[in-house]
Amino acid sequence: MPGGSRSPSDPGGVVGSVPPVSDPYWRGAAEDEAMQDEHGFIWRAMLDTIDIELRGRRVLDVGCNRGGFLRLLVDAAGIAEGRGYDPASGAIEDARRLAGRRPLTFEAAASVPAGWRGFDAAFSHEVLYLLHDLAAHAAAVFDALAPGAPYFAVMGVHAGSPLMSAWHASAAGELGLPQLYEPGQVVEVFAGAGFDVSVSRLRIRFVPVTGTRGGHDHTRELMDWLDYYGRDKLLFRFTRPSPPA
Repeated sequence: MPGGSRSPSDPGGVVGSVPPVSDPYWRGAAEDEAMQDEHGFIWRAMLDTIDIELRGRRVLDVGCNRGGFLRLLVDAAGIAEGRGYDPASGAIEDARRLAGRRPLTFEAAASVPAGWRGFDAAFSHEVLYLLHDLAAHAAAVFDALAPGAPYFAVMGVHAGSPLMSAWHASAAGELGLPQLYEPGQVVEVFAGAGFDVSVSRLRIRFVPVTGTRGGHDHTRELMDWLDYYGRDKLLFRFTRPSPPA
C-alpha cells in the first residue's frame, strides 16, 4: 500500500512493492496491527457489496497480512475454512497465533502456495497495484479457484483515481511500484487469463475520521477522500467460468 512521507491512508497494508518472504512485516509489528484494525470499515464494505453467500465455503485471502479479514469471515460469515498467504513472514506468524481454534491456515508466500486448490471464493484488498506481473497473479488465482468461483479484488490505486494518481507519481520510484494500471488494463489481463470480469464501486458507509491510531488521517482533504471512497474504490469480480453443461 502507499507508504512513505505523507502516504494515503487507505490502500492496502504494505509499504511499497511486495517484500521478500524473509521480511517479517510490511511496516513493523505495531504498524501492521494498527493498519489491520483500521481496515474494518473496508472489510465490512466488501461483505456488503459481494453477491454470494459465504457460509460453509472455503475462502482464499490474497495478501492476508495478520489474518484479520479471515477471522472476520469465520466469526461473522461462518466460512468453513480459510487460507491466507502473504510475503511478510512475521505477519503470518501473528496470523497463526491470532487464529486460535478457527479453521484457518496461513503461509508466507509471494503467490498461491502449491496445492492450494478448489476455493469457493478469493479476496484481496489493494494487492493488484503492487504486482509487476499481473498476468501471473491472475493465472495463479484462476488455478486455485473451483469452477464458477469468484475472486473479489478491491483496487483504489489505479489511473482513474486523481488522489492515487498524484500519490503514485510521487512515490513509485522510491517504493519500486509498477506502472499505475488503468482499470481497463486490469480487465484485459484477467479476461486474458480466462475470467469473466465485472466491477462495482465499493459500498462504503461511514469513513472513520477520528480515533484512528495507524496514521490514517482523513481529516485533511476530507472531500477528496470521500470522493475517493465513493467513486474510485472499485471491487472487481473475476469469476472462473463453469464448464459447459
